[in-house]
Amino acid sequence: MDLFWLVLIVVGVGAFGMLAGRARDDVRHGRRWDAAFYAETHRQTQTDATGVLMCRRCGASGSERAGRCPSCGAVL
Repeated sequence: MDLFWLVLIVVGVGAFGMLAGRARDDVRHGRRWDAAFYAETHRQTQTDATGVLMCRRCGASGSERAGRCPSCGAVL
């Protein structure tokens, strides 16, 4: 029974050490990625009646149905 408690304590200390040792940069990077992903998935694009969108990266016009810029390949 003493061996069980010893193993349980060692595993608990190891788990706490792994959680406490996580760098704050990783947490901040995760938050930035989450914010960028949320902004990209919830953005609204303005389209006209023709279904043509203007690329935000290079300014070329591309079909709304294609979803990608024909010049640079960016998401429209």
